[in-house]
Amino acid sequence: MKITALAVIFVISGSAVPAFATKYYVVQNSKSLKCSVVPKKPKGKTVVLVGGGTPYKTRSDARATLRTVASCR
Repeated sequence: MKITALAVIFVISGSAVPAFATKYYVVQNSKSLKCSVVPKKPKGKTVVLVGGGTPYKTRSDARATLRTVASCR
């Protein structure tokens, strides 16, 4: 019984770890020149990383950087 309970705990905690590892990026649409914060690193040619391309741990950190980037004002 204890082994089953431990196995369930490991499965649940293992599936929750990726949720904590979310990184946020500040990006700019190259056509509309509008900036936004996205939870995944962008792929493609229409969206480019701004602010040095640094990943941020929280959305609020990324939004704070969004306000300081000159091309996003």
